[in-house]
Amino acid sequence: MEGKKILATLLLSTTLLAACSTENASSDSSSASSSSQIETVATTSSSETTLENYYGTYEEEDLATSYDEESATKIELGDTSEITGEGATVEGQAVTINAAGTYVVSGTLSDGQLVINVGKEDKVHLVLDGVEITNATGAAIDVEQAEKVITTLASDSENTLSDGTTYELATGETEPDAAFYSKEDLVINGSGSLTVNGNYSNGIRSKDDLILVSGTYAITAKNNAIKGKDSVAIRGGEYTLTTTEGDGIQANSAEDATKGYVAIDGGTFTINSGRDAIQAETNLSMQNAQMTVKTADGATSANLSAEESYKGLKAGGKLLIVSGEYLLDTADDALHANDAVEVNGGTITATTGDDGIHGDNTLTINDGTINITQSYEGLEASEIYFKGGDIKVVATDDGVNAGGGSDTATTGAFGADSFGGGGPGGGDQADESKFIEISGGTILVDAEGDGFDSNGNVTMTGGTLLVNGPVTGGNGALDYNGTFVQSGGTLMAAGSSGMALNVSDSSSQTAVDLYFDSNQTAGTLVSLKDSTGKVVAGFVPAKDFANLVISTPDLTQNEALTLSIGGAASNVDENGLVATDSTIEGATDLGTITLTAVVSTMDQSGNAVSGGMGMGGPQ
Repeated sequence: MEGKKILATLLLSTTLLAACSTENASSDSSSASSSSQIETVATTSSSETTLENYYGTYEEEDLATSYDEESATKIELGDTSEITGEGATVEGQAVTINAAGTYVVSGTLSDGQLVINVGKEDKVHLVLDGVEITNATGAAIDVEQAEKVITTLASDSENTLSDGTTYELATGETEPDAAFYSKEDLVINGSGSLTVNGNYSNGIRSKDDLILVSGTYAITAKNNAIKGKDSVAIRGGEYTLTTTEGDGIQANSAEDATKGYVAIDGGTFTINSGRDAIQAETNLSMQNAQMTVKTADGATSANLSAEESYKGLKAGGKLLIVSGEYLLDTADDALHANDAVEVNGGTITATTGDDGIHGDNTLTINDGTINITQSYEGLEASEIYFKGGDIKVVATDDGVNAGGGSDTATTGAFGADSFGGGGPGGGDQADESKFIEISGGTILVDAEGDGFDSNGNVTMTGGTLLVNGPVTGGNGALDYNGTFVQSGGTLMAAGSSGMALNVSDSSSQTAVDLYFDSNQTAGTLVSLKDSTGKVVAGFVPAKDFANLVISTPDLTQNEALTLSIGGAASNVDENGLVATDSTIEGATDLGTITLTAVVSTMDQSGNAVSGGMGMGGPQ
């Protein structure tokens, strides 16, 4: 009777959550919800965040871990397995569950199998309470038929499932192919632990929906650690996933646009994968997760196959991140979507051998903290929207690139032959379908190629863009083939002078492009002060520079400003931006400049110069 009391308590506490999840589930579960639909509403006493809405669909029965002990069938595995109750049979080392019901399993099968084969509309509640099953020639647990199997990892239990390196399959058959294999919907919940050794191929696999609610998992697999065909939904739990030739988590249905998705609603993950860490055939939606990822040997990987994929978080459709913390070290793109990437919150730190974040079509950053510490190209998509967030990018080629298209045609090492990379700009002709819009957020770029590059246009109405661009010729801090129209925000773009660009003359906010007589060393303060000595603008580039573009709302026309170099400002933020309430000491005045036009190009003495449009510097 104790099991019934616990069940009643659990259902009372989860009914609202389950109902909310069911009521808010999209008719197209693969579609990523907008940020307005996702809210953190409470924090429980166990420090696990409770969400108002979920990307996965979790029915009330999926959350229930309790059962009626009196009616449950007990299965004690061993050299001679014993069954107490009805619905299961034993034949040698094979135990088969052949009727709907609850089954509590414990004990060890040193070379055997647990099979579930019930009616198509029957459900099985499987409780693993100290189970160790090894099958040298097949799956340890094989769900052949059922409507759904809900597996509970009993409290304080340790369970292990292992298969062999070869399977005995019927002629022409390729499945089962996982240590825990299910042809039907599979749910795993509970507070116990599950260790899975997928020596043949996959660790846990469902050919329908795979739902992981809770528990502690250590899964090692030759191929994929966790695989669901129609979907994978993870609500919580702790996961250590290691693969040699496959993905950490994968949903692979390509037959239906509403399937093939991965929904992460919580959990703590450590993923070391031989291929992608997470791969969704359609959409990947993530929130409330703590995740550490490494693919192959990380950003320094060498001698990898160009035919394989080694990305971190990968979606065939849309990739959405709403909250959580993600630490990625990847051979290929850290975040990648064949359609769109959207970041609405969370903290992302990435080190990668290719792109930090890549969307074939669009990249939208509404909020969150993004730190790309190493990349070939930092942020890349056809259309890029900066609306908020704190973004830092370090790249050996372009920091931000609106180039467009897929980078799956890479040949050779990752990053060496991606679209739009490796050369100055994207050609002379503007592609009107490629653009960058900046309306908010703070963007700090450190790039050896072009700092901020669009094959089409750029518009800036707000936010802060700080660029530490290339120190040698051939690239510029700013590079665009159409126009860069600025009407608001703060822009500081430092770099070499050979390919330097100012913003476009059609801008409505005052801007000046300054050319220095000699190369200035990294960490040198550049400041503009008005006649009273008040700072109008100031920046401390983190790299050597010979050119600096400045545009801020405080910069006005027809006012004599003193251009100074060196010294120290009293109030400089971590990105090198000088506050206008700063005092500056020890600076050297270079000259007086008066901006007679909205957009001006001048040398350090205040003389107007022509040229400087990416064609070899001022004339």
